[in-house]
Amino acid sequence: MYLPMTNLLELINSGVTDVTVNVKLADLVELIKQTIEAAKAELLPAMVSAAQEVLLTKKEVMEKFGVCHTTLWNWNKNKILIPVKVGKKVCYRQSDVERLILERDRK
Repeated sequence: MYLPMTNLLELINSGVTDVTVNVKLADLVELIKQTIEAAKAELLPAMVSAAQEVLLTKKEVMEKFGVCHTTLWNWNKNKILIPVKVGKKVCYRQSDVERLILERDRK
């Protein structure tokens, strides 16, 4: 089957699956660049947001709520406050802690 498409991305997005493609190296490089740029555009906002996320230590969270290790373990088990591991260190997102404080204040 011959398809007169010059843009490989269009061919991929067209849904045609049973086709053999001869590709110039320059076209393949361009496809890879386009794919990387699209992935960066999609992932960059989430990565920036995650990088700006403030993390609290386990000790800070225990002091903030006046609870012990066991309570934090139970909260994790019951999906009330889920920790984030940074290497071996257990931390908590400040936004999750603030959300829990607001929820507890409403009760």
